[in-house]
Amino acid sequence: MAEKKEAPEAEDLEEGEAPPAEPSGKKKLIIVIGAAAFALIATGAGLFFSGVLDSILGIEEATLEPGEMPAGKVFYKLEPITLNLNAKGQTARFLQIGLTLVLVSDKDVPKIEAMLPRITDYSVSYLRELAPEELEGSANFHRLRENLLLRIRAAAAPVPVADVLLINVFVQ
Repeated sequence: MAEKKEAPEAEDLEEGEAPPAEPSGKKKLIIVIGAAAFALIATGAGLFFSGVLDSILGIEEATLEPGEMPAGKVFYKLEPITLNLNAKGQTARFLQIGLTLVLVSDKDVPKIEAMLPRITDYSVSYLRELAPEELEGSANFHRLRENLLLRIRAAAAPVPVADVLLINVFVQ
């Protein structure tokens, strides 16, 4: 059997030889620093998710009275838009769509009414280029809504438009 070599003791070392350094000193330091960092992060996350940090930072939670609508949500219904789709060699396909704009304030309604021709133009120019296949499935409707929102925000600028709601969509 092979004998195990033991670490040389201080009396076994020759003159001028230093005892071997402990490699665990750096490891212990890294473990202690890591544990302290983890404790700080866990404490901060606990304070944040429990809501205690909100009171320290002065963040107030918005509360609504029963029956009260959220501030800044005004619905403005646009006239239904009817147009033909880009069918490319197929029989003509038509789209009728009803949109409602969600505005931030009642004060924005007259400004939106003044910009209706531009809003309608931006919307119609986008909708007219759609193929009938692009109106199939819920993912395409989500994409349609997002693209309409981008164009209507551009047309209504500087009036903020919070959202566009698709009220009815009819493809024939």
